[in-house]
Amino acid sequence: MSCDFKLSGSLVVDGTGAPARRADVAVTGGRIRAVGDLGDLEARETIDCSDRVVTPGFIDIHSHSDFLVPGENCGAVVEPFLRQGMTTLVGGNCGFSPAPLSEHNRAATRASSRLIVDDEIELRWESMDGFLSALDESGVPLNVAELVGHGAVRSAVMGALDPAVPSEDQLAAMEQLAREALDAGCVGISTGLGYPPGIFAQHDELARVAAWAAAADKLFTSHVRAYSWVSPVFESDPEALPHNIEALLEVMRAAREGGARLQLSHLIFVGRHTWPTWRQAIAAIEQEREAGLDVAFDAFPYTAGNTTASVLFPPEMLPHLETILETPEQLEGVKALGARVFEQIGFYLEDVQIMRANAPRFDELDGLFVGEAAKRVGMDVWEFYARLVVESHRNARVLNHTYSGHDGEEEALRAVLAHPLCTIETDTFVTGCGHQNPASYGTFPRVLSTYVDAGLFGFEEAVHKMTGAAAERLGWNDRGFVREGCAADLVVLDRAELRDQASFEAPDRFPTGIEKVFVNGVPVVDGSRYDAGASAGQVLRS
Repeated sequence: MSCDFKLSGSLVVDGTGAPARRADVAVTGGRIRAVGDLGDLEARETIDCSDRVVTPGFIDIHSHSDFLVPGENCGAVVEPFLRQGMTTLVGGNCGFSPAPLSEHNRAATRASSRLIVDDEIELRWESMDGFLSALDESGVPLNVAELVGHGAVRSAVMGALDPAVPSEDQLAAMEQLAREALDAGCVGISTGLGYPPGIFAQHDELARVAAWAAAADKLFTSHVRAYSWVSPVFESDPEALPHNIEALLEVMRAAREGGARLQLSHLIFVGRHTWPTWRQAIAAIEQEREAGLDVAFDAFPYTAGNTTASVLFPPEMLPHLETILETPEQLEGVKALGARVFEQIGFYLEDVQIMRANAPRFDELDGLFVGEAAKRVGMDVWEFYARLVVESHRNARVLNHTYSGHDGEEEALRAVLAHPLCTIETDTFVTGCGHQNPASYGTFPRVLSTYVDAGLFGFEEAVHKMTGAAAERLGWNDRGFVREGCAADLVVLDRAELRDQASFEAPDRFPTGIEKVFVNGVPVVDGSRYDAGASAGQVLRS
């Protein structure tokens, strides 16, 4: 008997968190055949890994790149993901998924896809089953799993900007769409309570959504309603209970009432005055877990995150946002509100960096911070930001800084990353145009080098956070580990050379030290060679 190939003499970090051990890894038919002393096992190819580390391929538990995977050039576009060791992405996060579609949301979904892709996506499907089947047919460069977005479900029934409480008939229609998606293999349901239409959902609706996920024994995830200690979305006194803590409690209560397993998306603390609330947030999560709620969270290892420029505006403005921003008197009111709230949280428009303006007049400003961009075009900073939102049709994508730290101050970020309940995510997308998010290039190497070197955790625990722990949250036992029978998603790396190279100033730099990446046993990265046409991924239906 023989195997397709054998990684010989490697130091195996298996994804469980267990100490590294010296072993060979044999692969046959895209699966790990054996792990151990395999010197007597014949192999068509033997790769000497005696001075290298072998880990499972990294799982991005929170991605938005599912919108770009159907594209004809996706293999080339996602090269940064593969080069940092990512072999699986989980899309459909923050309430956004490419389906379900109806006459209520098809045009809006096509238009808003420009937030993530360079050109409007061609929507060749109606349902999540149709989307997953389209990926199967076209092939994918890495493994793709999908959450179904509550926002997509709600907008398919009610439209994207309807703030009304859904009727029982509308809830029944939403439930039907959600259950169809879950039955088709989606790994859970996501909510995006900071974006329309999720921002309009109240407690009873959220508890119902959580119950739909629970009934299918799948994950319920949430971008919560507020990530700063004071937010216009809540009317309560933030001095008594910070609004970001209230937002966490809100979604944990919904999960508890719905009986769902909860994944809190990108646990971040926005604005300098919000950072100290990390202790209160983690205490609240730990308390809920001790009381019996299956809750965990994920985070990215950077102090900025990508989002839409319109995320800064409160829900009551969203149905008529363009009219408000184009009316001088109303814009003055927005400026006053923004100045007051921003001063309270320690975040300002000048902390916003433009990734892609998505507006011809401003595209030359990609990469600049908003303050500098406004000066370049001779506008007041608020006037410029309003024009950016309007002229991009809300599709300007930005990097908001002061997320859990800034300029080397990272106490909140490091506390979150180091916590045993934290898995690692990118929360990113990569495109052919504009200024990139460094997370697209360096997330996993950054955790394994910068933060392991800083002593947040050991190397084995770091690998566990981005492989086995993520797989366990998703209910997978055949991926995310280096063990017999698992998919041969594997990374071969040189720890001595492992470094992330991407920064906010120069984000599109590949890491060093990631030498080989196998997706289902297919070598996609081999030194300087990247096979953009391998289509080695699988669509993972749960």
